[in-house]
Amino acid sequence: MVVPIMLLIAGVAVLVVSIGMAVNLIPAIDEGITKALLEFIGSSGGICLTVYGVWKAIPEFMKRIISRLLRKIPNLPVSYKRRTVKFELEGEINVALKEFGKEGAGFIEHEVVIDWLKPGEAARRLFFEGAKAYIKLDFNEDKERNLVEAVLMYCDDCLLQEIRQYVTRTLMRAIDLTFIDELLEKRNAVRGRAYFNQEVIPREIEQLPGIDKYLEVLELISQHGLFIRILLPELRDYPGRTQRRIARRSHLEQIENLIEFIRITAEDRTRHEKRVWLHIGETIRTGIMLVGITSRLQYEGTKPYVRRAARNNKEGARTVYLIGYNLGTLFVPDIASETKQRGIASGFEIHKYEALIGGNLRHQVLARISIPDGAGDKFLELYPDVKHWPDLEGETVQSPVLVQDSSLEEISPVETHLAESDEVGKTEKGNVKVEDIEGKIEKRDNIKMESMEVQEWEVKIDEAWFARASNVGDSIHGSVAASDAAKVLGVIKIRESPYNNLNTLLSESNYLRDKWIREENRIVRR
Repeated sequence: MVVPIMLLIAGVAVLVVSIGMAVNLIPAIDEGITKALLEFIGSSGGICLTVYGVWKAIPEFMKRIISRLLRKIPNLPVSYKRRTVKFELEGEINVALKEFGKEGAGFIEHEVVIDWLKPGEAARRLFFEGAKAYIKLDFNEDKERNLVEAVLMYCDDCLLQEIRQYVTRTLMRAIDLTFIDELLEKRNAVRGRAYFNQEVIPREIEQLPGIDKYLEVLELISQHGLFIRILLPELRDYPGRTQRRIARRSHLEQIENLIEFIRITAEDRTRHEKRVWLHIGETIRTGIMLVGITSRLQYEGTKPYVRRAARNNKEGARTVYLIGYNLGTLFVPDIASETKQRGIASGFEIHKYEALIGGNLRHQVLARISIPDGAGDKFLELYPDVKHWPDLEGETVQSPVLVQDSSLEEISPVETHLAESDEVGKTEKGNVKVEDIEGKIEKRDNIKMESMEVQEWEVKIDEAWFARASNVGDSIHGSVAASDAAKVLGVIKIRESPYNNLNTLLSESNYLRDKWIREENRIVRR
């Protein structure tokens, strides 16, 4: 706003001088001075037009530049200080929202504009004018705190508004909070994330009991990069695909099934399982393939995945996601491109990102393939030799069901649960001896823990939890306990520590395990 006003004033001044000279109200100026003046006006006019063009083209960038320049001015008046913070906030939020739009969640419809509440003015959360969303806040000199509060307001009134009629308030708020955490992490807002995780999350859990169970699942999905790239696009498209006559309970079940579907996919990726998933519901019809089996890709190439995309569509899927890792990061774009060349897909998007898997950042490539109804059937009819192509064997039902890769042997639930243990043994029939394994693991853990001294961080975490739950049987929400532990360990979130989550933390600390136990989504004092 400052630049357009300055340009307007300069333009009016030049116009007045020109008119005055034309009607002789202003005395004629020496020819040399006139020439110099015209050159100055021409140069300054060019500069002004350039600045104005840049302002209109990339306003967020210009706002941040101007705010940085204003910060360098000593003894800056309060009004300018507020404008500086305003520009920074608008730039940070709008840039982050546009980045999310490029990563598959293109649902951002409004440019955010920040306004400060004036003394005595009644609080107004958010209002719309044209394509802009005006957020009114109480001014705080801490930019990071302003950023968190502004995005909280934005989510309430702008984020996926149409889907809110189909889900509970608890689930939707968990989605809002996970979105905010993604935004803060993407902008590298360290202090903002600390304020968000250590003050906002505990406050939200206290105000809305039950939200923490969703937060834990969504955090796992988020770690794998699937929250922004799969869950949000599916939620964005849901209202346009569903029948509004369906009972609200049915809507909620479908969406919760989708979240569970993506969660298990993320867990499979953590365990290095090579799986193919297909979720067919009344509205959400999606397939997910993990692409990364080196032997399959080297010897069979793209054919198994192209064939499976066509079969998924024949079985009901409208969208198929390919998640590439290892060698799969190179093959995913080729698979997506081939599905379009062969007439299966109407289009696809490719996203490259880093995901936190097993405590380490891993390079991932994800493709979102859109397939019209009937395209898979048509492809399978036009290319009869496809039946001789290698395939990813599986079956489809009306709920999230595992479709196992044909190159793997079947793994029982017990074996899958214990797959990470290096102590797993089998009988001659292939069944796991659960009692033997549990005994060995318990013996190993006891030896390990007895040899360890109590660490300072263990004592401090116990003190922090004791301050919240001092009596036997008292409990703490898992997210609150994790936030306390993160503070002690010097990280923003516990997953950024060597222990990754509360379960690992308790398993590694005999001291804490003697005093606390994990029950569902809570930590309970023994």
